Amino acid sequence: MNVKLISLRILSVMLGLFFIFSAYVKLFPIEILEISIVETGLVGWTLAPIFARLLLASEFALGVFLIMNIKPKLVNIFVMLSLLVFSIYLSIILIFQGNSVNCNCFGLFMIMNPFESILKNILMIALSVLLYFKNTAVDYKKDWLVIGVGAVLVSSIPFIINPPVFDKSKFGYEIEEPYLMDLSVVYDDADVEQPKIDLREGKHLIAFYSSNCQHCVVAAYSLQLISKRNPDLSFYFFINGDEHDINEFHNLTKSGHVPHSILLAKPFLLLAGNKFPAIYLVKDSYVQERIHPAAINEDEIIEWFRN
Repeated sequence: MNVKLISLRILSVMLGLFFIFSAYVKLFPIEILEISIVETGLVGWTLAPIFARLLLASEFALGVFLIMNIKPKLVNIFVMLSLLVFSIYLSIILIFQGNSVNCNCFGLFMIMNPFESILKNILMIALSVLLYFKNTAVDYKKDWLVIGVGAVLVSSIPFIINPPVFDKSKFGYEIEEPYLMDLSVVYDDADVEQPKIDLREGKHLIAFYSSNCQHCVVAAYSLQLISKRNPDLSFYFFINGDEHDINEFHNLTKSGHVPHSILLAKPFLLLAGNKFPAIYLVKDSYVQERIHPAAINEDEIIEWFRN
């Protein structure tokens, strides 16, 4: 085996490892990818967990087949097509949402903007083109059987490591009767940023986030999408953190369009409690329901507002 062929095999392995790494880091938390899929409008909340895992399964499979160097021409065609589709999607995000948002290519593990990710994809497409024309396959007996069995086994990884949860009834908070949320701590304190709307009257979804909390990022990302899809409903976010952290929080969650205030220290804890994120459905200053961050349901939220 000559040096050139060895170099091509090493390149194929490195590209394969990159796909596997990319898929793995998006598994935790996979909810970020699920919400991104719902955001496209292609599927709803029910099917998003399946689609997210199938998408990661395809990344795992491509990565493994690149490492195995089996049917390199066919595999690299799928690599190039997938990267092209993602690049088109990223271009749409870049046009309509700007370049300051997280593209979610590596979940929360590594923050990349759409332009950076498009450049990354162009480089990977170039490497795939090189492998398509120059690389040679490793001979496997019954190679199509190897591909079929391998695809099934590898594709099961996302469903085994992080299985989807469809029954979210086990996630919940019991509130026996409505209780007062004393919002005077934000309206009567001159040192606290005043809410942009009057939260003491009417129905509101009020959420409290720590800007450095991963669960808060996931919840805020989900709720901002529900708010965007239902602009007539009143959502309000209180965020604990400094200005830099909060700007990054908005970039990660795309939640800058939701009315919000910075809330620090004692007032934050008095209203939010000690479990974050804290998401409340409040009517005329009384908490009627508290939503578990793992059980955010758009239909149930809409129903509460409408009734």
